[in-house]
Amino acid sequence: MQELRRALVAALADATGLDPEAIDGAVTPPRNPDHGDLAFPCFALARARGQNPAQAAAALARTFVLPPGFARAEAAGPYLNLRFDRTAFVARVVSRVLAEGNRYGASGTGGLTIVVDFSSPNIAKPFHVGHLRSTLIGWSLVRILRFLGHTVIGINHLGDWGTQFGYVHAGCRRWGRPPDDDPDPIETLVDRYVRATRLKDEDPAVEAEARDFFRRLEAGDAEATAFWEYARAVSLEEFRTIYDRIGIRFDAFTGEAFFNDKMAAVLAEVEAKGIGEISDGAFGVALGEELGFALLRKADGATLYLTRDLTAVDYRYSTYRFDRVLYVVGAPQALHFRQLGALCARLGKPYADAIVHVPFGHVHGMRTRSGGAVALKDFLEEAVERALTAFREEVVKRPAGLDERAVAEQIALSAILFNDLARGRIKDVTFDWDEALSFRGDTGPYLQYAHARINGIALKAGAELPVAVDGHRLAEDEAYQLATQMSRFPEAVARAAETYEPSVVAGYLLELARTFSRSNEVLRVKDAPPEVKDHRFALFVACRQVLASGLRLLGIEPIDRM
Repeated sequence: MQELRRALVAALADATGLDPEAIDGAVTPPRNPDHGDLAFPCFALARARGQNPAQAAAALARTFVLPPGFARAEAAGPYLNLRFDRTAFVARVVSRVLAEGNRYGASGTGGLTIVVDFSSPNIAKPFHVGHLRSTLIGWSLVRILRFLGHTVIGINHLGDWGTQFGYVHAGCRRWGRPPDDDPDPIETLVDRYVRATRLKDEDPAVEAEARDFFRRLEAGDAEATAFWEYARAVSLEEFRTIYDRIGIRFDAFTGEAFFNDKMAAVLAEVEAKGIGEISDGAFGVALGEELGFALLRKADGATLYLTRDLTAVDYRYSTYRFDRVLYVVGAPQALHFRQLGALCARLGKPYADAIVHVPFGHVHGMRTRSGGAVALKDFLEEAVERALTAFREEVVKRPAGLDERAVAEQIALSAILFNDLARGRIKDVTFDWDEALSFRGDTGPYLQYAHARINGIALKAGAELPVAVDGHRLAEDEAYQLATQMSRFPEAVARAAETYEPSVVAGYLLELARTFSRSNEVLRVKDAPPEVKDHRFALFVACRQVLASGLRLLGIEPIDRM
């Protein structure tokens, strides 16, 4: 599609003398597909020639030399409507997808170094579903940007510092640390934390003890450090189990604690450049009426999230020399990241304009049958059980020897991931079990079922890929519509990267699956005449490739059989 568009723009520029960039911005598909495949509005041409737009369009239609790949040009009022050579178009799209395989859609225009900061759960606590949205959006962006050829560093900025460890330690002193054979040590640590925070209301000494522990931890006390390292290791073990289950990888787990010994240098730089000031004993930078006072050090000497992020972004630039750093963090933190960018600008940092906050809304309804807030591992377990039930109810003809629980695991993950990523990230998302697990709605299971159906065609068709795809054997409207949808994949991927919106890819995949379903009703492969069978087979194999590539960009592994 893009190649044909570029050829058309060049031909129109030669024919009209107008600026190619202006022409490219004006050429769009007609609102009514029956009018053609692309349309060029002739308003600017009419002004240049002293004609009305309809006259300009009619004159252009009479003299325009069609570039290769186009069959017809027609004037319709002020528009020049153009139609592709459909058989050539279908053959070109299918052949290109088959030739490029899992690289189809990758523009090759990458080359930036991009840091993506995402997920960032708090240690010594269960991985809560509240951290899931950052995790899924961030991981999809990592995959999309890498697909386009960028060098991407995925960082998990763990919440591994703070007074809360003092309460965990105080609880363990009173009620014991998790035993070595504890099946869920994180749950035990959380229990100790909760009991200690409740006790502090009755016994003020608990709060003093917790603050003293954190003071000792910041000072490098051996006993405090050893306990913190233990709690961090236990947490990371559980986190990695969950990340492995979802299929997520990070390049670094440099959390807040990593920057503890690096903040003094950054604060000293703020002081040396004369942009800091003291306010009520606290130190920070006044950023004007709109952004307010950016607090970097409290009156008691404690640092803040902003101090650590200011330190972290400087470290990341010196380490990775990034061109862009993305923070996949909830929308309520917008002021924080605006202050971070403004601070970097005041400090004269070369990366001040490279800081990008990728905000997102809340997820509602992610609860188990019990109705309470839930740890992610418990939520995943319930999702698998529900997916297994839905699969057995909705997929009547199941292949012999199928590992249904393994399929249910993939269906569950598809449902959870797609439910989140299919919506624009800034919108709040409502999770509904029945809706997310449906095989008939706009869901992950629906896309998985489409992929498995195409794979079933490949297994049962008794066809082979032709040496060369012949578009004349794919002359039906359904073949053209499916090829057209496949041709839009590169554009969808590029737009998702430009806007940091995985939902663009998700929406594209839904339309691709619907178009396949309509095409499959007409373009039967198994019983097709020999002269068209292999070419229809090639069309659907190409569709399977695009569908699989798009699912993987969302972090979803396609299912071959169900």
